[in-house]
Amino acid sequence: MTKQLSNKPISRNNLPKHIKQGHKLVFSRKDLSQREADLFALMMAQMKSGDWANTTPQYTFTASQLSEWLKIDSKHVGSILSPAAERLSSYKIGIKVENEDGDEDFDYKPLFKRIRYKKGLLTMVPNDMLESEYIEYRQGFALITTKTYLDIKQEYAKRLYEILSRFKKDGYEMHFIKIEELKGLFGLLDEKGKLKKNKASFANNGVFMKRCIRDSIEKLSNHPIARKEFLFLNSENNEVGYELRTQGKKISEIKFLVRWVDKGTVEELNTHDALKIVKELISKQVTSKQKLSPAELTQLMLAYRYLGQDEEADRVEKALQAFQKSEPEFEEYEEEKGVKDELASIMQLTKDIEY
Repeated sequence: MTKQLSNKPISRNNLPKHIKQGHKLVFSRKDLSQREADLFALMMAQMKSGDWANTTPQYTFTASQLSEWLKIDSKHVGSILSPAAERLSSYKIGIKVENEDGDEDFDYKPLFKRIRYKKGLLTMVPNDMLESEYIEYRQGFALITTKTYLDIKQEYAKRLYEILSRFKKDGYEMHFIKIEELKGLFGLLDEKGKLKKNKASFANNGVFMKRCIRDSIEKLSNHPIARKEFLFLNSENNEVGYELRTQGKKISEIKFLVRWVDKGTVEELNTHDALKIVKELISKQVTSKQKLSPAELTQLMLAYRYLGQDEEADRVEKALQAFQKSEPEFEEYEEEKGVKDELASIMQLTKDIEY
């Protein structure tokens, strides 16, 4: 069976909205560059369980599609993607398996049976030895937003977004992850569980925390799309986006502190709705002297984001983080913004809206 897309240029918005990636793939050991990860993601976005019904599926993409979806100049698609495709053709990932002693091992298998870029066509044939990992969702899965994932350019930030997406839905709670396991998830370990030779600097946990964790959190926090999907919360020690456990002075485990916004997303808003939300909530705060709930603050933040008022959205996000500490500080937000003046301007903007 061939899973072939149209040869006509397709808008980026026609990509499948989500990439569904099973638990085992999310928590596998893989070390993909940004380009390699993007190509793999395009295939995963198209893959459905039914594709494997009779034979190993094949996925073909045209140069015009790749140019549109990956934002690559059409003249350079081949020169940019052909080397990445060649590397992917022999790339292996480590799948976690439990051995007879109850310990965890990793079984390394090639991702692809075949992958090539030729005459303006990228063809990917997944490895059928990984069929169950590709389409098995009984252990749960990450629902990764395709547009966001492709738009993230840094490989470690991209990998963190993928991992965090596993915790998007209820039923699989965020937990502490051993730092050595995280190093494997970020592609730093070889098949023997040792640091790769070209990753020797990551033996220092401080280097790992900076480059893979803190830098990635900063990039995702400032990413124009990702920041609309979730909030990084502060720990009791004021670490942004994570909490640490230590053994003595050594970091042993990390828990990510994230709250996904699962309702009222920016994509579901329009200008009318956004202005209406801002008008109603600011009015409630000023005229009724009522503090806004976390759900209302989230609505207000998303409305501001939609309207492109990021400074205001950042202030509301600060108030949300204060709620996480059980010390609401919305009064500071009110003083900073001068909400009465703001309300007047919002009222003017929304004077023609009917309720």
